[in-house]
Amino acid sequence: MLNVPAQAFPASGSQQRAAAGGRSKVPLKPGRSLMDWIRLTKSGKDLTGLKGRLIEVTEQELAKHSKKDDCWICIRGLVYNVTPYMEYHPGGDDELMRAAGTDGTDLFDQVHRWVNYESMLKECLVGRMALKPLAATTGMLPKNKVLDTSSKDLTPSYDWFQTDYLVTVVIYTKQKGMNSEMVIVDYQDGRLRIDSILRDYSYLLHIGKCFSFIFFFKVHVAEKVGKVEIVLKKKDNIPWSKLGQPLSSHNSFIKCTERGLYYRKCKLISKTEVTHDTKLFCLMLPQSTHLQVPVGHHIYLKQIIAGKNS
Repeated sequence: MLNVPAQAFPASGSQQRAAAGGRSKVPLKPGRSLMDWIRLTKSGKDLTGLKGRLIEVTEQELAKHSKKDDCWICIRGLVYNVTPYMEYHPGGDDELMRAAGTDGTDLFDQVHRWVNYESMLKECLVGRMALKPLAATTGMLPKNKVLDTSSKDLTPSYDWFQTDYLVTVVIYTKQKGMNSEMVIVDYQDGRLRIDSILRDYSYLLHIGKCFSFIFFFKVHVAEKVGKVEIVLKKKDNIPWSKLGQPLSSHNSFIKCTERGLYYRKCKLISKTEVTHDTKLFCLMLPQSTHLQVPVGHHIYLKQIIAGKNS
């Protein structure tokens, strides 16, 4: 029989318990629980008021949003519109207003440092604070577009921002119904390649001479607004002055049939003969590749035998 001691969490002397003793919760209106907030964030509603765009926020701009009906707060260099969260905050709106229009990192750490605010406020992310030492950096590399004129109004764009530990590349596809199967990410020999498939078109980011990052990335897709986020983990916790150098076909938007094939070095795990003319191959992708082949789609295989492709 499992015996759980009373008051097992938070642990005695922990930050949670120390902080909890110094603040009080306020009664919330019906329909304003944590689960209600989670449902709201997953509803697809625009909680930032920016229609899926991420912007760079100056101190002057941040200070303008300091009212209960228009409240932005900065935490660790990222700015969130917490206006829609006011009625869901267990500590009440007055507690949030203490950091309204300012950098609330220190206050946040004093009260509830352990809270995963990045997950809870993800859909409220406005953008990043403008970095004074790197004021000339916009996160955009010079454009080298190859556009189909009939799709000019639907041309995707991208931006990027960073924290101490992570770099996030954001692609605005302007297409609803996006999913992770439509995003292919490769990192090989210091080159980052992100290919977003938008119906019959391909939007490619191709960047070289990137700063070092660990072979770790996550792909998040907001299907209803067509926003794609690729999260990279820095190898060294230093500020990046730029994302990298543009390579051939970088920031191009062309038909998939014009893009050409891109091969990856895969490891053959197993080969099973199903019928006399059908074989089942199990291949392991490189660790630095994100690729999900949709059902019904085709792939091309090639093997080098005696110095020749076959």
